[in-house]
Amino acid sequence: MTALAQTNGKLEGIPLLTNIQRYSLQDGPGIRTTVFLKGCPLRCPWCHNPETQLTRLEINYEIDKCTGCARCAEVCPSNSISIEKNGEEAFLRFNRSKCIGCGKCADVCITHAREIVGKEWSMESIIKEATADRLFYTNSGGGVTISGGDPMYFQAFTTELARRLQNEDVHVAIETSAFGQWHYFEKLMKYVNLFMIDIKTMDANKYKNVIKGDLRIILNNLEKLVQSGAIVRVRLPIIPGFNNQKTDYEAYAEYLGKLSGKIEAVDILPFHSYGEKKYKLLGIIDDYKYRNVNSMESKEVKTLIEMLTEVGFVLGHSINVGGLIGVKK
Repeated sequence: MTALAQTNGKLEGIPLLTNIQRYSLQDGPGIRTTVFLKGCPLRCPWCHNPETQLTRLEINYEIDKCTGCARCAEVCPSNSISIEKNGEEAFLRFNRSKCIGCGKCADVCITHAREIVGKEWSMESIIKEATADRLFYTNSGGGVTISGGDPMYFQAFTTELARRLQNEDVHVAIETSAFGQWHYFEKLMKYVNLFMIDIKTMDANKYKNVIKGDLRIILNNLEKLVQSGAIVRVRLPIIPGFNNQKTDYEAYAEYLGKLSGKIEAVDILPFHSYGEKKYKLLGIIDDYKYRNVNSMESKEVKTLIEMLTEVGFVLGHSINVGGLIGVKK
C-alpha cells in the first residue's frame, strides 16, 4: 500500500494508472470519467480487469499483430524476447518471467502488437483529465469515479485525489471491495459522495479461500459507512458456479434486507466474458478459470431480483441490473 510524500516539492507514492476513461456510463450515476488505478489486494478468479491486479508495469502482447520484425528482441535489456528457429522457420518467444516491464519493446513496435500496461500520471494531470468533461457531469448528474483494481489499496492517494476533486466541485464516487482498515474510510468520507461496494459472496470461507479476503472486514466497513450516513450502493457480481445458486441468493437477500431503506440501491452485475481477451494479451489465459464461459443473461438473476423485492427493494429504483444507473432527467 502506498503513502504519499513530498520530495523536492514532488508528490510521490502515486500508483500507476491503466486508464482514465471518459464518457463512462457503467461506473456510477450520470456521465462520468473513471480513473482506473493499478493494484488490488484481492484475486477474484473472474476479474474482468486483470491488468489492474498487479501494481507494476506489464506488457500486453497481441500475437496476431506481430510481424516478427524482431525489433523488440534487439532492444530488450532482460533477454525476455528471443528469436528461436524451428527448421527453416523463425519465431519470437516471450519469456514473461524475465520481463522487467521497461516498455522498450513497446516503444519500437511498429504494429502496436506490444503495449505497456500502466502509466505514471502526476496528480495535476489526473485532475485536469478527470475534470475535462465537467459540463457533462453537471447536465447528467455525473462526475468522477475512482476505481481499479481497488482505490483503497492506495488509501493516502485516493483520499488526496478525492479531496482535490471535491475542491473542483465534482461529484466523487469510489468503487471498492471495502477490504481495508476502517479509519481510512472514515478519513475519506468527507470527500466522497458515493461508495459502490462489491459483496462477492456471503460465504466467509469462499471469500477467504477463493478471493483471498476477509468478509468480516468488508461487512464491518459497509455497515459503519451506512451508520455514518454515507451514500452506498452495494454491487453483486454474479458468477457462474461461484455465487449463482439459490442458497447464495437467499444469503444475499437475508443480509441486504437488513439494509433496505438505508442504502441507495443494489446493483446486480451478471457475469460477462468481455475480459477474456485481456488474459490473452497478458499471457495468462491458461490461468483464467472462466475461459469460454458464456456471459450471463439478465433473466438468469430473476430469482435474486424476486428475493430482493421481497425484502424491500424495488426493481428500477433500488434494484439495478447490469451497472447502467442512468442520467439525471
